[in-house]
Amino acid sequence: MISSKKMKFAVTTAAATAIVCTGAFAANVTATTSVNVRSGPGNSYSVVTVMKSGTTTASLGTSGNWVKVTVNGKTGYVYNRYLTDADGSSSSSTTTTTSTSNVSKVVYVVNTSALNVRSGPSTSHSVIGGLSGGASANVVGSSGKWYKISYGGGYGYISSSYTSSAPSTTTNTSNVTNVSNTSGKTYYSTTAGLNVRSGPGTSYASKGTLSYGQAVTVIDTSSYWYKVQFNGGTGYVGSKYLSSSKPSSSNTTNNSSTNNTPSYDSGSGSSIVSFAQSLLGRPYVYGASGPNSFDCSGFTQYVYAHFGKSLPRSSSAQYASASKISKSSLQPGDLVFFSNSSSGGSVGHVAIYMGNGMIIHAANSKTGVCTTSLNSSYYSSHYIGAGRY
Repeated sequence: MISSKKMKFAVTTAAATAIVCTGAFAANVTATTSVNVRSGPGNSYSVVTVMKSGTTTASLGTSGNWVKVTVNGKTGYVYNRYLTDADGSSSSSTTTTTSTSNVSKVVYVVNTSALNVRSGPSTSHSVIGGLSGGASANVVGSSGKWYKISYGGGYGYISSSYTSSAPSTTTNTSNVTNVSNTSGKTYYSTTAGLNVRSGPGTSYASKGTLSYGQAVTVIDTSSYWYKVQFNGGTGYVGSKYLSSSKPSSSNTTNNSSTNNTPSYDSGSGSSIVSFAQSLLGRPYVYGASGPNSFDCSGFTQYVYAHFGKSLPRSSSAQYASASKISKSSLQPGDLVFFSNSSSGGSVGHVAIYMGNGMIIHAANSKTGVCTTSLNSSYYSSHYIGAGRY
């Protein structure tokens, strides 16, 4: 871990000039886990108190993805991913005012094999799941060219450009499976380290993983996701990574280049960054490797495992086993490594490169998972190298 005393974070222009919009949330919000309350709408702001899991308080307004609340006599901001409205619905998609007049309808995914579901109405918002080609969605609101839909027990946003009021006759629907044809059947994992999630979307916590070729019983389907029996209970697995026939033992790697593989589970650099961003605000705990808290190498290991890539546990071991690349060759999804001393030394910290000179990492107990400029004075002076898996 890098000393928090030397951390320097640049408050983004958007955060510095953000206007708090009141009235966008329900009257009360409830914390789904113990979460930091910060003095401003961003991870760079100081922690003023902690909102314990189950605590309910009034929403005083929003700023981007942050909700203004008063907790323990302190007023500050909480990242909306860790809040639900008083009625139990997710608060992560209510930060933008939507129009709900005459938009309640069912639409179908067309002209694409997979469509990302995002936490807000733009591509800058994190991906929380996906819909396969031909799948339907219940629209409950709209914002510009984006539809707000019911998704995974809460809400999400999809681009209206890829939807139609009627199913497409040309859409590839090979991933849209009839429940009656799959329920009770045995399927096999086609990749190592395949996440089994608590709900049908990547925003849900991982309950464990399947090894390559491991058999599971499918009991239900939900668009891109299969509900399976797992560890005495149930969980959800991306249907693209299950096969009705047992895969060859000679092929232990997942072929993620098939045309129907959704971008948010493809393992590409942008997909890795998008998934990492979905974990922003999670607390730093030394020795933790997710899903609710992380240290630096636990964070990178957890993110990569989501795409079937196995990393060593420590930052130094991750650096040792990675293919070394130059700083000028960095691409989104690559790992960058730092020492704990400006005079050099061994690897003591690891982060994921996001592109445009930014990194995302589990920084320290003060900031948790956050984004930082790679070119800041601290990180540029502690930079050791970069690696690719």
